[in-house]
Amino acid sequence: MTETIRNRISESGIINIDISDFMPKNKAKGIDLKDWLVDDLIIRERDFKEKLKCFDFESFRSTNVFIYCSVDVIIPVWAYLLLQVKLNKLAEFIFFGTKNEMNLCLFQKSVESGLKTSEFKNKRVFIKGCGDPSLQLGFYSIVSQKLTPIVKSLFYGEACSNVPLIKNM
Repeated sequence: MTETIRNRISESGIINIDISDFMPKNKAKGIDLKDWLVDDLIIRERDFKEKLKCFDFESFRSTNVFIYCSVDVIIPVWAYLLLQVKLNKLAEFIFFGTKNEMNLCLFQKSVESGLKTSEFKNKRVFIKGCGDPSLQLGFYSIVSQKLTPIVKSLFYGEACSNVPLIKNM
């Protein structure tokens, strides 16, 4: 008599969440304001506006744009805003900060709109953790914070190897 192989994991009702499903899909491009400095020290309005006239904004069409400065200088807020005004009709999303900061913001927006909490109420949920090592720690925090109050139990990892995080009664 042959014994039927059972998949106890699929029978247990466990739900897996893959963090990468909520990652920004559009290409990201940055503008480093270091390249707009005069004498590597300051932004001068007249020079900045001249550079704006010659800048190729078309290359930012349908991208997520992060505007930052890679050197430690004070950048006036108007410089960021002038760039944003030029990019508003082209770019998908514009963020003042680093690429990682922008991705964290976009990830949170994606989780808020795409993670339907009703599907996870009183369920056993695994936050997939054995995948992409480039995923930011903050991504896990955002998902965990959203799920913690509603799930029956929350785990990090895979069904074969996991760490229990919480168990709600």
